Amino acid sequence: MFGKCILIAGLAVAALNAAPPAFDVASVKISKAPDAAVLFTPGAARIPNAGGTVTLTNWSLRMCIAAAWDLDVNQMSGPAWLSTERYDIAAKTSAGTSQADLRLMLQELLTERFKLATHRESKEIPVYAIMIAKGGPRLRASTGDQHLPVIFAPPTRLIGQGSTLQSLASALRRAAGRPVIDKTGLAGTFDFTLSYSPDEAATDLGPSLFTALQEQLGLRLEPEKSPLETLVVDRAERVPTEN
Repeated sequence: MFGKCILIAGLAVAALNAAPPAFDVASVKISKAPDAAVLFTPGAARIPNAGGTVTLTNWSLRMCIAAAWDLDVNQMSGPAWLSTERYDIAAKTSAGTSQADLRLMLQELLTERFKLATHRESKEIPVYAIMIAKGGPRLRASTGDQHLPVIFAPPTRLIGQGSTLQSLASALRRAAGRPVIDKTGLAGTFDFTLSYSPDEAATDLGPSLFTALQEQLGLRLEPEKSPLETLVVDRAERVPTEN
């Protein structure tokens, strides 16, 4: 009997440890904010966490899903209202919660409040491919031991320190507005800074993203289509359950 109690207690602890992370408290409401209040950049999947408070104002469910599953909005399919209905989400967690855990928390919240059901499948979608520009790459090989992801320095700078080209491709998704894949064939890690204008054409803030890549890094972005994993929304309720 004593052994059985220990086994049951162990299973209970294991179940608790396996439970997905969740917000301490969360509110989900239909938004009454004007469209101008939307704070979301296409291609961006970062969940804002200001001192332990996550606030998503006037976001569509498509935006929320993109952030929760770390996808571009064109990497999912489902009913049209996913893009038109707007919601306000306010949730509490710790200030140091990682983006990985925040995504899991938001997944859990959306599944619970919207009765969200999804599955994954491969689909050919528009992407950009990073390729070596004419004249060759202008990248400085990293000599340090650090291997860090590319840092996005708002509003128009990407900083690499011991970063791979795959990491650059992931970071460029935010600026390019669609998935970016690395086709340079360049291995190793590099140190670089990419400064560009947020507009397609060059402005006083600097050259466009496409021009900056060629001039500063010796790389170019080519539009193409590629099979990528997408998320299909099988079911979701327009009105979230009560808080």
